[in-house]
Amino acid sequence: MQTLDGEQRRQWNTDGYIVVENALSRDEVTFFNEELDRIRKEPGFEPIKGENLPMGHYGQLPHTEDLDPDGFMDRRDLLPYGKHFIELIDRPNVFDLVVDIMGPYILHSMSQAIVRAPNSTFPGYTHTDGGEALRRIRVTESSVPIAMKALYLLTDTENENTGNLTVFPGSHLRAIPYDGPNPPNPYSPGAAQIRGKAGDCILFPHALWHGPSRNESGHGRRTLLYNYCQLFVRQYDYEVTPEVNAQCTHRQRRLLGDLGYDFMPGSYFYGPKDQLEVITGG
Repeated sequence: MQTLDGEQRRQWNTDGYIVVENALSRDEVTFFNEELDRIRKEPGFEPIKGENLPMGHYGQLPHTEDLDPDGFMDRRDLLPYGKHFIELIDRPNVFDLVVDIMGPYILHSMSQAIVRAPNSTFPGYTHTDGGEALRRIRVTESSVPIAMKALYLLTDTENENTGNLTVFPGSHLRAIPYDGPNPPNPYSPGAAQIRGKAGDCILFPHALWHGPSRNESGHGRRTLLYNYCQLFVRQYDYEVTPEVNAQCTHRQRRLLGDLGYDFMPGSYFYGPKDQLEVITGG
């Protein structure tokens, strides 16, 4: 399997992220953009406005509320929309690096498609992944992450304020002052807007301070996100339907939580004996 080169490993350890250029081909970028236009019109899990739900919860809606192709969309659980979304789970040129970073005892934990509508007054926001609990957990420089994310760009963010993923390099090693008097935002000192081209993929851990900048580009900023977690954490925000399971390879089923035997106490605590072979093919 492919591994990080020396510069990528240095940047991962120091800054807390790397950019994999041309992870998707131009034709694939076009295809997935067309898919986002399609699924925004179909039923799916989206944020529900006006409901008395805890922050970050999604509900099943008949379609995305904003049907403008450049309008806001935040669709969870992409796997039922087609085998092409399933295949991104272990796409080799990205997944190989995820395994090199996290090790082989991992699960796919979440998939998500986001369109950030153009809005020159949007202030942006900064957060860490995993909610209130994981926000309090960090790892040392030599530790593998508990969770990480692969963010595929489907539109260019080569200029600033085009909805760029904005990060605080090195912040994965310190607590985010989320509840302090001056919580960080994409325009705080130390923030850096990542510039990239459609098809690039940004890898970063749950603990890196990150979030979107303003989008002054005049068109929606589109991304696909695939999350991974250590095996003991368990996947979240989706269920594996029979239809999805039937389209998966052996490795994909393992990454979706199929350990090769019925659940019993101890499952997900220690990995199956063939975990290394299944994940790496070795």
